[in-house]
Amino acid sequence: MRFMLTATWKQPLNEEIMALVPAEEARVRELEQQGIQESLYLAADQSAVWGIWNCASQDALQETLQTLPLYPFLNIDVAPLADDEQ
Repeated sequence: MRFMLTATWKQPLNEEIMALVPAEEARVRELEQQGIQESLYLAADQSAVWGIWNCASQDALQETLQTLPLYPFLNIDVAPLADDEQ
């Protein structure tokens, strides 16, 4: 099942958050290699990220998102996408 995610910051960027960026990038690369994270788009002002993710269910997606180092600092809205066959 595919999902459209919109992520925004819960707070202004700070040193603690910026220190986690390399680990976040590494985890996202792993998820890309697994076919879970399909595409990712960053707003020009870095205020939001949009992405297409592919997981077996919304619960599986939630479990995966919680493995992201920046997860505690993000507001994430999830929208299930219609199947391509519809």
